[in-house]
Amino acid sequence: MKNIACNLIYNNGDEYPFVGFNGVCSVQNIKYNVEKGTGRWCSQPECSCRKFYDNAFKGKVDEFPCNESRLFHEWTWNPGGVFKTGELFRILNSGVGKYAILTTCFSNTKEKDRKIIGFFKIKEIKDDFHNVIAFKNKSLRLPLDEAKGLNFWNYHRNVKSTVPVWKQGRFRYLEDKQVAAILQDLSSVVQNETDQSLILQLFKSDFPEFSDVKLSVIGALSDNNVKNIRLLRKYGKGGESKEHKELKQYIANHPEKIGLDKKTVKPNIEHPYISGDQVDILFESMDGNTDTVVEIELDNVLPGIHQAIKYRALRCAQRGLSLNDKRVKATVVAWCFTDSEIALCKKYDIDFYKMKL
Repeated sequence: MKNIACNLIYNNGDEYPFVGFNGVCSVQNIKYNVEKGTGRWCSQPECSCRKFYDNAFKGKVDEFPCNESRLFHEWTWNPGGVFKTGELFRILNSGVGKYAILTTCFSNTKEKDRKIIGFFKIKEIKDDFHNVIAFKNKSLRLPLDEAKGLNFWNYHRNVKSTVPVWKQGRFRYLEDKQVAAILQDLSSVVQNETDQSLILQLFKSDFPEFSDVKLSVIGALSDNNVKNIRLLRKYGKGGESKEHKELKQYIANHPEKIGLDKKTVKPNIEHPYISGDQVDILFESMDGNTDTVVEIELDNVLPGIHQAIKYRALRCAQRGLSLNDKRVKATVVAWCFTDSEIALCKKYDIDFYKMKL
């Protein structure tokens, strides 16, 4: 048996702080879905949302007008059927203990931007292989910001083409390795500790053969999901500034500007730690001797000094060294330094360089 990926029509019922799919959409989203086309239940004459739309948004909409609207209310889903004939789509090659990965395209986004918004562990597929029932305590509804992080097409590819397109059907079959890769990345993306624990427990119990490897899917899109999400958290919704990024890249390309030998170090930009932190640059010694963590700042330097202290300790832990081991150094590069910032760097043995491109 295989796992499945579910193609969900975007529903923003009861959205925020979690992703929606729990009740009736907003008027704006009803309008979007109805006008999107005849391939959706939302556009069918029998749908109460369509009737509401046709009546100039007057009257009532059913409490749960579609499969998506009851997804996280009942923790069930089905792939619908053929509108003209009423023939139901059946899920014949999945079942108890497998996973349903829940995916959607948010409003005004393209297929290549399809996101993973949660998952079910399947308890039962009943009613002639049509209705998927979840183990509620082994399933997850993601917060909205995290639901917009993981791209489904990083974990799946079409058989005949790597182009991300979903032409037919409301579900796709997935191999265990694909689901394991998704859970592996989700464990790094979710911030709630209870959710992290759930994902790790499921990963260890259901995919132990993948526990010691970093998974990727050959032929799928870029595998920078987790890194990009961490960058968003680090720099905020405005993203990394142009000046910060250019100075960071310059130092990575010119380690000699901070006293390092370019021939003996390897730069790793946005090097990750298991804690979820990322240091601006890690210069890794090619001979396994002294590494250097580098924080780039503009003119607000004090936070960067404290981050350099933290990242130095994290690199020591990453290498299995004591926290004051001299084989890991810390450096801060900034536009300018105040006297108090220089004093703090000296107190904690942090190298500092004034530089502005």
